[in-house]
Amino acid sequence: MGRKKSEISIDIRKLTICHWKRGSSERKIGEIVNVSKSTVHNIISKYKKTKSVKNIPRTGRPRRFTEREEMWILRKNTCNPKTSAVKLTLKAQQRFSKSANSETVHNILRKYNFDGRVARRKPFLNKAYRRARLKFAKSYIKKLPKFWNSVLFVDESKYNVFGSDRKQMVCRKPNSELEMKNLTPSVKHGGGSQMVWGCMSAVGVGNLHFIDGMVDNICI
Repeated sequence: MGRKKSEISIDIRKLTICHWKRGSSERKIGEIVNVSKSTVHNIISKYKKTKSVKNIPRTGRPRRFTEREEMWILRKNTCNPKTSAVKLTLKAQQRFSKSANSETVHNILRKYNFDGRVARRKPFLNKAYRRARLKFAKSYIKKLPKFWNSVLFVDESKYNVFGSDRKQMVCRKPNSELEMKNLTPSVKHGGGSQMVWGCMSAVGVGNLHFIDGMVDNICI
């Protein structure tokens, strides 16, 4: 596909028409405004048809889905964000009896700031657990600073010696997946990991302890 030509400014078009009305030739006008003869000819021809040097409003591509239909697509995506654009397109086709491409649905979602992302992994919590956690959190909202001064927060975590367990996103060009800068290095057997335990309180952060073996109970 060739490079798109830059658009001629309104001022140059006006100057072109001004010289043309004075009787100058297209070649002479081209030399004055520093554009080709064919460009001058196109400007004059357009002016003869529209009586204006301004751009005619473009009609654009016909809209596939109405605003109400787009809202339906957004609601379906909000109810189940894991539905692929292909399946969402098929549902929209069945609902509205319209043929559409999955890229059309993609564009609708992007228009309303919905973009594809890798879902984060978190421990599963059913409704009972979520209610219990919310109740637990609310019970501590009004605790005084004196109470929090006597609380110790502890947690353990695993750190990989090499690499990460998470998916690594990369923005690259097609057919460049094997370039070094686009790869996530890995080693056999995962490269090993280390469990650590730490704590914190109102006084500050405690020492970091390294743990060997399985973590069932921690006594330090």
